[in-house]
Formats: sequence, C-alpha cells, structure tokens
Amino acid sequence: MAFGKSKNRRRIDAAPRNDAVKGAVRSHGPSVAKALGLAVATAGLIWGGIELRAWAVVSPRFALESVNFTGLERASRPELLKLSGLTAGQNLWTLDPAALARAMGQHPWVRTVEVTRRFPRGVSVEVTEHAPAALAVLGDLYVLDEEGEPFKRVTPGDGLDLPLVTGVERDSYVADPDAVRSKFREALDVTRAYARLSPGRSDRLSEVRLENTGLALVTATGQEVRLGAGDTEVKLQRLARVRRELSTRGLAAAIIRLDNRARPGWVAVRLSSGSDSVRSGDSTQ
Repeated sequence: MAFGKSKNRRRIDAAPRNDAVKGAVRSHGPSVAKALGLAVATAGLIWGGIELRAWAVVSPRFALESVNFTGLERASRPELLKLSGLTAGQNLWTLDPAALARAMGQHPWVRTVEVTRRFPRGVSVEVTEHAPAALAVLGDLYVLDEEGEPFKRVTPGDGLDLPLVTGVERDSYVADPDAVRSKFREALDVTRAYARLSPGRSDRLSEVRLENTGLALVTATGQEVRLGAGDTEVKLQRLARVRRELSTRGLAAAIIRLDNRARPGWVAVRLSSGSDSVRSGDSTQ
C-alpha cells in the first residue's frame, strides 16, 4: 500500500513539471517568430539596398551635368577638370569625392580642395589657393606663401611683383625644411612690418637677405638697410625717423645701419655721396 501511494505521488508530481515545459515552449514561440521575422526583414532591406544601388549607378537620373567652382583666382576651371577627370555624363554615385580632391590638389596653386556631390546631377568644388607673399631663391626661383612654404617654381606667366628673399641655399632647405621655413616666416614678418611703416613706392622693399648676423633689406632704389638680429619693429620705426630727417636735409642714404650690437640705439648712415654720418644714441626719437 505504501508502495502504491509512492507511485501515485510521483505521477502527480510529474504533471506540473510537464505543464511548465509546455508553458516555456509556448512562451518562447513568439520570440523565435519575431527573430525570424526581423532576420527576413533585414535580409530584404539589404537585398533592396543592393538592387537600388545597382539601379542608381546606371540611371541617367544621376548623370553629371554641372560642376561649380568657388575660390579660383590663379588656378583655372579647365585645369582642375583635366586633373580630376570629371566629364559630363559621369554617374554621381560612382564618383569618389576624396579622390577627386587629391587629384585637383596636384595643381601648384591649390592649397586645399573640398569636393561635394550635389544630387541628382551636380558637383561643387571649394578651392583655397596659396596666397603669394614673396619670392625665394633656392637654386631656382620659388613662390613663398604666407606660411613661408615655397610651394611652386616661378613661371613666366605668374606675373608676380614681390620682394625677393635670398641667403638660403637649396641644400639647407633639403636638409632642414622646417628651420628654413621659420627663417622665411621671419623675412615675411619684416616685409609686412616694412610695408606698414614705409608705404612709399620710392622706398618699396625689393629684397630681404637672410644673413648669419641677421637681416638686411634692399629697396627698389638700391638703398641698403642692415637691421641685424632682433627688435625688428623698433628698428624699422627708427629707420622711418632717420629717413624723414635725411629728407628734410635734402640728403639720400646709400646704406643705413641699425645693427650695432654694442650700441643698439646707434644709427650709421652712408650718404649716396660717399660721406658718412654717424648718429649716436637715438636722437631721432
């Protein structure tokens, strides 16, 4: 009797467990169905995207009709189109804007390029060009931009009337371009300060020489100004005062020296006649 009771009890206990298993299967059923549905939908979207792109890359709806350039001054539209290989009828979806920008960036006057596709039929190209600031002698004659970068050789068609920076060998630039660019920037700073303090065309700056002892300037009239090193702004202000005083006396200077290290306030002047006039201290203030 006890044996029978025990057997019945196991049967009774097993029934709830079976019900629990069936309930678990029923509860997981909707989740599996949702996952399968999501997978099917995702596959459909991927397939649809592939088919849509396959249609788009051959559709005449996206054939290139116009290329709009901005920022062009010295680089020309035909030159950049030739470099890029852009032609009418190309499909916009097949174009690589980054590759197009790299190709146009090979133009010597171009500093940066940004290419954007304008659907359905256009491309815009935003160009930033190098701004010429001076010419530099590095074996050949190069154009310097405002950052002191010699970005291109001078060609006859450039038509540039800019100060000349001399005193640097090409080998020096090849060995240490960063150091030479720093010197070029120093020379450009002087040209800008000089233009601000000496705006007259007769005293227009023609050359900046980079020397071991500092900077020397040569004007369009051939006057030489030896600045030396340091205190450039102060020295240029002193130069302007010396020139005014010489002008009031009807004199012209061949050489003006402001590079006396022992007596920084002294100015030595060699007149065009060959006589010397030495000014001690800064009596021109």
